Amino acid sequence: MLSEYTVVQKTRMSNLLKLILNYKRITRTRLAELLRLSPSAVVKYIKLLIEMGLVTETDRDRSTGGRRSTYLELNPDVGLNLALVLSVSSMKGVLIDTVGTVVAEQSRPTYFGIPKDELLRGMYDLLDNLLQEAGRFSRKVFGIGIALGGHIDPLAGLSHEYLFAKGWYDVPLKALVEERFKTPCFLVNDANACALGEKYYGKGIGLDHFLCLMIGEGIGMGIVVNGEIYTGKSYYAGEFGHTHSQEGGQLCFCGHTGCLETVSSQPYVLAEVRRGLEQGVNSEILKHCDGEVEKLEIEHVITAANNGDRFARNIFDQVGRNIGERLADVANIFNPEMIILRGSVVDGNRFLFETVQRVVMSLSLRHIARSLNMSYSEDRNDIRLRGTNSVILIEYFSQWS
Repeated sequence: MLSEYTVVQKTRMSNLLKLILNYKRITRTRLAELLRLSPSAVVKYIKLLIEMGLVTETDRDRSTGGRRSTYLELNPDVGLNLALVLSVSSMKGVLIDTVGTVVAEQSRPTYFGIPKDELLRGMYDLLDNLLQEAGRFSRKVFGIGIALGGHIDPLAGLSHEYLFAKGWYDVPLKALVEERFKTPCFLVNDANACALGEKYYGKGIGLDHFLCLMIGEGIGMGIVVNGEIYTGKSYYAGEFGHTHSQEGGQLCFCGHTGCLETVSSQPYVLAEVRRGLEQGVNSEILKHCDGEVEKLEIEHVITAANNGDRFARNIFDQVGRNIGERLADVANIFNPEMIILRGSVVDGNRFLFETVQRVVMSLSLRHIARSLNMSYSEDRNDIRLRGTNSVILIEYFSQWS
C-alpha cells in the first residue's frame, strides 16, 4: 500500500496521523494550520486515510454559531496492539485499540529476584494468550510494546539491566519477542510510558512541557520537553527515585545509600505501616486488611489516609515532604506547565497529592509556581499501558515517512 505514494505524500500522511493521535479529536482546519498545508491538501490526504480505514469522522461538537464541526479521530476498529508492563510484583498485558480502549487484559505474578528465564517464560505465556484473544476480533495487530524499568536502549531493542530480575543483563528483548511472535516489538522505559500515557490519553493532551512523576514500587520521571520525551544521551534520563534524599540513609538496590526511593516508594510505605501495626499502633488500616498485617496492601493505607487516619497520614506526610522537596528543585530547573503524579502510591491518594503540591509550591521560585499546575488521578488505572500503546502507534505511523 505504501509503495503507491511518494515520499512527500507518505510523510504528510504520517504527520497527520501523529497529530490526530496527539490531539485525539481535531478538525481539518486545525490540521492545516499546524502542518502549514493548504486546506485542499489536507482534505485530499484525510480522504485517503479514511479510505484506508485509519481515520474516522465525528460531529459531536458544535461551533458557537450552532453549526456542527466535523472532527477527525483515529479509527478504533482498524487494529489492536499488545501492551505489556513489568513491575516488581506483577506483569500486566492488554489488548488495546488505537484510541486507548482496553478490550482484553491478563496478568501474572512476579517477584523481586525472579530469574531471567522464568520472567521471559511468563512474558511469552501472557503474550501468547493475548494473541489468541486478538484472533477473536478479526483486526490487524500492529505491534507489541513492553514497558519496564531500568536502563534500556529502545533503538537497539536492548534491556541493559532490570535490577528486579536475577541475571538480567543486556537482554535483546526486542529480537527475542519478534523472533517468537513474528510481530514488531518496541521497548519503552516505564516512567516514559507513564508520561506518554498522559500526553496522548490523559492530562497532558496539548501540553508541550510537563513532568510525569511515577510513584509506585519504584520512583521514576517522564520528562516532556517541546512536546517530546526527553531520554538523555543514553536513554537513562528521569531516574528521580535515585536522587539523594537522606544522608546516611539505607542502602538502595542500585548500590547507593539514601536514595529517594528508599524513603518514598510503595515498599517503604508498606514496611513502615507493618512496623507500626506490629508495635500496636491503633489504626483504621487494620480493619481494611481484616486484622492480618500480612495481607496489607497499599490501597488499605490510601483509604485510611483519605478517611483521616492519623497513622496513615503521618506516613504519607513524610513521604510527601521527601518527594516535594526534591520535586521543587526539578520544577525550578525545567519550569514545566504541569507536574502530574501517577502510580500505585498516589493514584486516588488525595492526602499525599495535596502534601506534595503544598511543598512544591512553597519551595519553588515564585514565577515558576505561578505558572505551574499540578495534577493526579482519582482512579487507579495503569496509564503506562496506554502510553505503551502510543509508542507502537507512533512507530507504525513513522514507517510512512
